[in-house]
Amino acid sequence: MAPKSKEKPKTSQPPPAIEDLFTTLDRSEYEQAVKVADQVLSIAPAPADEDAIRCKVVALVKDDKIDDALSVIHSFHKLPIDLGFQKVVHSSLLEMVDCIALNDEAIACLRGRERDSETSLLEAQILYRLGKTDACVDVYKTLKDSEIETAEVNFVAGLVSAGKASQVKGALETWRIKPTSSFELAFNTACSLIENGNYADAEQLLLTARR
Repeated sequence: MAPKSKEKPKTSQPPPAIEDLFTTLDRSEYEQAVKVADQVLSIAPAPADEDAIRCKVVALVKDDKIDDALSVIHSFHKLPIDLGFQKVVHSSLLEMVDCIALNDEAIACLRGRERDSETSLLEAQILYRLGKTDACVDVYKTLKDSEIETAEVNFVAGLVSAGKASQVKGALETWRIKPTSSFELAFNTACSLIENGNYADAEQLLLTARR
């Protein structure tokens, strides 16, 4: 009778390569993305891998788990990782228009950051929500030559809200944009005409917007 062969000792499997995990993360659904990000962090703990933290935060936001995303940001605030802009974006995604304290915190996060079109747009949107329409309009003026779509739509809305409806016509001429270029702009321009008492032209623009 042949002797029984000895069983080979079980060896623990090495962790998967981080590059492979990131490939999975790109393809994952949001809930799975969070799990994969946690797996990456268990292999390469923060602050060794900032990308995993950023991916986790973004995945939580995309999954509408804003509170969880903010908790992650707060938990890593002592590490040398710049999550300031992510925090601003997450705050702006909240649908709580009356959450003044959170928006003030978002504005604070923007201070000191490099100014670019996206940062300025986000600042203008937050200022609008805070009711600081004059400051909002000033920021939108700096976006005149940017390639951001619908910037002019929000600019006109800001002018009307700031009580500067009389400046809308001149602003559109400066921006070289026709009020009929989009239904949103037609509607907002019509609102400015109503504020100025020009009901006939406002009606025509509203009909254009509806069409």
